Amino acid sequence: MSSKYVQLDDSVFQHKIRKLARKWKVSEKEFVKDQGVLFQKTLGAYVPPYQTFPSGGTPSFGRKADEIAGKTAIKHDLNKLFFIPNAGAFEWAKRTFTGLIYKGTKVIGAGAINSIGEMRKFHNANRKPSNGRTRSLKGFQQMWVSQDMFDIYKIMVQRDVGIAKASIAKGILRVNPATRGINKAWIKQIPKATGTGRMAKLNGSWNAIFSAKAYGLQHVSLGTINYVKAGRMNKMKTALRHRFKKAARESEFIVQ
Repeated sequence: MSSKYVQLDDSVFQHKIRKLARKWKVSEKEFVKDQGVLFQKTLGAYVPPYQTFPSGGTPSFGRKADEIAGKTAIKHDLNKLFFIPNAGAFEWAKRTFTGLIYKGTKVIGAGAINSIGEMRKFHNANRKPSNGRTRSLKGFQQMWVSQDMFDIYKIMVQRDVGIAKASIAKGILRVNPATRGINKAWIKQIPKATGTGRMAKLNGSWNAIFSAKAYGLQHVSLGTINYVKAGRMNKMKTALRHRFKKAARESEFIVQ
């Protein structure tokens, strides 16, 4: 199973952020940091798992509901690949067949699996290369496994649920540990997640730099990135206008 390294080239987007900060005379560093975090948070919401597809606002991600949705999806995917017969039938299949499982002349199973390693190999072999999603196998194509082995492997796979979200979240929390809307307890349960974030001054201008590496980040399409950028830019302009009007009112200036 491969992972994807993502370091967004958002230099044009960040240039626009800095330009807005200068126009409205707000702290460039704080504004770039805040908007960089909001951009990453919004982008992370579009990375599976999510209970419902994100829409509007700045959606939170890594919620308990998202975690449950992801773990349920894992179980559903494994049920596409593995058949769990009763204990007696499984022992019969192991004793009788070294490959395909027959009932009379009819093939009813692809074989009996005897180890977690074999389950993992079969699982990974049945992911679609284009998007990593699990294929749906017909009954006679499925491998037979015991209930105990299925349950153990399911828990092992579910431990990595949300690894792509967690990688993005780790970068966000590096830049601003006080960021709200992130299920930090869930993130801590995924040690494999790799994400970084930092503020850096380059050529005299502040930049928020984020990177992440995890299987699942392939779902971050260029179309999604551009959609999120456009949405964040509009929200930035609106927020700055409101801030200016509020400051003007408090200073008793007339605001048109």
